Amino acid sequence: MGETLYSDAIYVAVGQDVRESKLTLSWTLKNLHVKKLCLLHVHLPLSLTTSSSGLNESEINAIQESELRTSYESLHKYRDTCTNKGVKEEDVDISMISGFSVGEGIVELIYENNIKMLVMGAAADPHYSRGMSITSRKAEYVSQHAPHCCKMWFICKGKLIKTREGSFDFGNPSDSYSELYGSAQKPSKGIRRDDEHETESSKAHPERIILETEVSPKKVRKETDKTRNSGSSEADSSPCPPQDFICPINLEIMRDPHVAADGFTYDAEPIRTWLKGGNQTSPITGARLSHHNLTPNYTLRSLINDWLQKHPT
Repeated sequence: MGETLYSDAIYVAVGQDVRESKLTLSWTLKNLHVKKLCLLHVHLPLSLTTSSSGLNESEINAIQESELRTSYESLHKYRDTCTNKGVKEEDVDISMISGFSVGEGIVELIYENNIKMLVMGAAADPHYSRGMSITSRKAEYVSQHAPHCCKMWFICKGKLIKTREGSFDFGNPSDSYSELYGSAQKPSKGIRRDDEHETESSKAHPERIILETEVSPKKVRKETDKTRNSGSSEADSSPCPPQDFICPINLEIMRDPHVAADGFTYDAEPIRTWLKGGNQTSPITGARLSHHNLTPNYTLRSLINDWLQKHPT
């Protein structure tokens, strides 16, 4: 591995606390012979309201802007580490978004930037032990939901813990990917900041995709497998869209499919409108929903986009 020169950009997921990801970055620079590197960061804004904090709007904005500046300062410190190790400054980029879920934010960036290689932490450094596996929920989430074509290295305390090989065969994921799906546990509710053993945030946000904390990974995978199998055969042979492409609420082709707590996929706008309207039940089954969190169905979105390109009329 140390003799390979990677011509594509290598992305390294880093946290706001430089101590948290410094060894992960150092491992990357030492072992992957980086030609071009991108620092990938998900900024977690403080969840403050005037009623809960006792602060006025301007004070809250000042605090959040200060937090954002701190994130940028940390990213520039990481960049300095890269240049000190011999990487040219122009070959070190920064990719950053704000959100309430580190794991889902990383997955979103992977899709948006078509990332083929990613290095991230497998756990907080104090939890390192010989023979350990991934214990970080955000790393587990990324390994489960990132596209198969993305190769990943998971690091803890400067040591390689696990590798997920990139594969373009959607039907045959790598062993480590399947292993994580089989061992993933249903997370409990909670707000995640830096503690590796808390869950991702389950706080809803109207402009951001939010992490599913109740629908298990197996349930989401079953849903995407079902849509993949039906979409691949029907989309090529019929001008009518496959039924799985149709939102059960507005009966139109979904543009931004999301899985709800009932395990069914809906277009984002109509399901959010349904939930914001005070509905507490599933639009399909009528059963009460355990929560209002949604998780993006990237596989179905890709299938729909492919079908629309083949059938523009």
